[in-house]
Amino acid sequence: MNIELLLQALMPFFTLAGAGYLLGRLRHIDPRPLAEVCLYILMPLLLFTSLVRNPLTGGEAALLLGWYLSAVVLAGALAWAAGRLAGWDRATRSAVLLSMTNFNMGSYGIPVVLFALGDQALSGMMLLLVYNEIMSSSLGVYIAAASRQNLRQALASVFRLPLIYAVLLALLVHALSLSLPPALLVAGESIGKAGPLVSTVVLGLQLANIPLRGQLSATLGASLVLRVLAVPALGVGLALMLGAQGLMLQLLLVCACLPTAINVLLLAVRFDTRPELLTGILLGSTLTSPVAIALVLTWLGG
Repeated sequence: MNIELLLQALMPFFTLAGAGYLLGRLRHIDPRPLAEVCLYILMPLLLFTSLVRNPLTGGEAALLLGWYLSAVVLAGALAWAAGRLAGWDRATRSAVLLSMTNFNMGSYGIPVVLFALGDQALSGMMLLLVYNEIMSSSLGVYIAAASRQNLRQALASVFRLPLIYAVLLALLVHALSLSLPPALLVAGESIGKAGPLVSTVVLGLQLANIPLRGQLSATLGASLVLRVLAVPALGVGLALMLGAQGLMLQLLLVCACLPTAINVLLLAVRFDTRPELLTGILLGSTLTSPVAIALVLTWLGG
């Protein structure tokens, strides 16, 4: 494992988040307009181009899908049970559920996998990114909206966001065997790649507004234990139980240690689903994930 290359992959993320934090402290900027830009323009473009250029095929895709769905179901069940036992309100349960069922596959996972495992692991990583984007654009939207809306309103919210239509449009392109102009895909991908960067700035802006006192601190601490310890343990256990080997095993073990996705912070800001709590969970999982990833890679290298 090359620690220097791993740090090179992580430094842009922490630099942008830190810049957003300082900007929020000095200028008191509202992160919601930037979140809207990401949700309605940048992320749909990135999702569409990813799905068109990286179709889901083969046994490896099934293995990755099985691992991802199992991790989401088990982590979600754990979050629900913990919320019931702790007596958290609906918005808090939704925020914790969002944090535990989504992984930062894009702005964090892709560079880490590239520098830690090499180009040969990128195709599998892109498939996991697709699964994660589909999940966050459907189930993630439902969870975020349900904390402030009834079931019917929450389901309507899913279909008001363009992410779900980006998925459907990409599937239609493949079903009809359409060949889109390469220049169009390149342009869409170039614009969409700004999404993870702007999202990281949104994270920093939201961090500037976190009050870490009183009940929030206790709730945040319990949530971090679940996200930082329980979720990676579930992911690692599932990878071993599913019989993943070689590069696929290495990829799944690294992904099990990835922090909460920035996309869910955008959803929390959009639907006012305890964004201050979710930002704290995101920050904690992001700061601790390099340690977990380094331990996993050291174990694999040994």
